[in-house]
Formats: sequence, C-alpha cells, structure tokens
Amino acid sequence: MVRHDSSDSDSDGSSAPRKRARLDSDSDDGGAARGGDDAKRLKKQKKAEKKAAKRAKKKAKKERKRRDRAAAALARLDALAAFAHAAAFAPGGRYERPVLDASPGAAVSVKGARHPVVEHADGVHFVATDYALDATRGRLVVVTGPNMGGKSTHIRGLACLAVMAQAGSLLPVAFASLPLFDTVLARVGAGDSLQRGVSTFMAEMLEASTILRLATPRSLVVIDELGRGTSTYDGFGLAWAISERVVKQGAACLFATHFHELTQLEAEHPGAVRNRHVTAHVDDDTGELAFLYEVADGPCTESFGIKVAELAGFPARTVEVAKRKAAELEGIGKRAKVGGD
Repeated sequence: MVRHDSSDSDSDGSSAPRKRARLDSDSDDGGAARGGDDAKRLKKQKKAEKKAAKRAKKKAKKERKRRDRAAAALARLDALAAFAHAAAFAPGGRYERPVLDASPGAAVSVKGARHPVVEHADGVHFVATDYALDATRGRLVVVTGPNMGGKSTHIRGLACLAVMAQAGSLLPVAFASLPLFDTVLARVGAGDSLQRGVSTFMAEMLEASTILRLATPRSLVVIDELGRGTSTYDGFGLAWAISERVVKQGAACLFATHFHELTQLEAEHPGAVRNRHVTAHVDDDTGELAFLYEVADGPCTESFGIKVAELAGFPARTVEVAKRKAAELEGIGKRAKVGGD
C-alpha cells in the first residue's frame, strides 16, 4: 500500500491557477509601471514643446520689424518687376514715363495711348488714342458712337493709365501728363445681386449715387452707359442730371452713352463739356459696317445697333422689322420736334 503525501497534490494541477494568478499579478504591475512611464514622458514632451513654442514666439517678436521690412521690400520688388515685365514685353511698342501734375485743376493730356490689357489679345492691332480734358476744352467728355466701336475700351483705358501712373509704372503711351487724382470712380458694366434684392438698374443707380457723393475736382470719373435699365425718358433725364452734377463738381469725366441727346450738353456748358465719338464706316454699295476704332472730335448721331444685330446673325426678317420700326419712331420724333419748335 502506497501513501501519498499531501504535498504531492500539486501533481494533479490544482496549484496551476495560483501560479497563473501570480503571473497575471506580476504582468499587471509591469503594465501599470509602463503606463506611468508613458504618462511621464508625454508630460515631459508637452512641457518641452511649450518651452520651444515660447522661445519661437519670443524670437519671432524680436525679429518682427526685420521680417516686416523684408516682406515690404519683397512686395515692392515684386511690383516693380511686374511693371518692368509689362513695359519690356508690350506688343504695341514702348512704355514711357508719365508726368504727374499735383496742381489744382491740372489737365489730362495723353498722346498715343494704348490699353495695357487689350493690346495683349491675340490677333489685335491696337489703334492708339488721345485724351485731352482741361478747363478750356472741357473736363467732361461725352463719347458717342456705334456699339462695338471701342467706346468702353477708350474710357476705361484712361482709368487704367491713371492707376498705373500713380502706382509708379511706366505707361503704354507716346506722351502722358496726368493730374494726381484723389479717386478713380467708375460706373461700368452691368450686374445685379439677387440674394440682396438689388436689380441691375438699382446696382447702376447705387454706383452713380456714390459718384455724385464722392467726386471732387481732383477725381477721375468713368461712366460707361447710364440709365438703360428704365424707360427711355427716365434714363435720359437721369443721365443728363448726373452729367450736369459732375460738371458742377469739376471732376475730369469720360461718359460713354447712346443717348445722343446728351451731346447737347456741349452747347449748354461751353468750355466745360466736349463731344467726341468712335468712328465707323458703312459701305454705300453693300451696306456693310466696318469699325475703325478711332476717336474723333464731335458727336455721332447713330449707334448702328441694327447693323450689329446683323453681324450677330439675326434672321433677315427680324432685322427688316427692326429697321421699319426704328424708322417709324424716328419719324415720330422728328415731327414732334418740328411741332415743338
């Protein structure tokens, strides 16, 4: 008979759970230690990062003036390089240095001007133009002429030249003497803001209102059409009143319009208003319209709108009806004018 000692009970595996429990306990203690070490390292890292950021801020603050001077120098260099590039690679010819006149009522005198953007268009041979706005020949110039004839390019070109000159650039001109303008005020193009409840005509009136409030004798005003978004009579009345207001303010102004009646302002304000027009030629045999893109003195009494519609491909029948109706309205206008006289 064999007697088994109680110590031999480990052989049946009953002590294995106790061993595993001790191992698990040791493992938990080791994980907690490692977790504590990780937390310490993370805390130390964050502290180091804060110190580094603080040092960087202190350094940046100390170098702020030097950095700002460097940024200003680079910006100036970038602008001057852009001016130089534009002058060096202009397709239409040389850029010249403008004369800037700071005296009150200084005249605008520009010869052989080209539009600095339009002349870069592919296949464009830009026809140079002149500007003359002064106290003797008129500081408000009414520009009439056909659609697509170059009125907008002409008047906007002067605004571009004025901004470029006062920014320090050479100009695409043969000669230019310009005043120092306090503002360049423009009413050009057509746009609306539906989300704000502003119609195209209201946007036009808001721009015109800004001009009337801000224009001074040292301002340059550019108006590219005005009063088209309402009835003919209302639109003409507004255009006339705004023109007279600009005359009284003494601002230099280019006003492109299809209201040919505005050309009467020259007689109403001699020496203050001058008429000019963009030119076009209609072939007597074929009736074809050719734009010459030249600006000449005097008014133009035709807009050639129906001719432009033909160029756009309107059906012949539609063009014929338009011509007949336009002739009827012109006849009514002439009879009314004779009756009024």
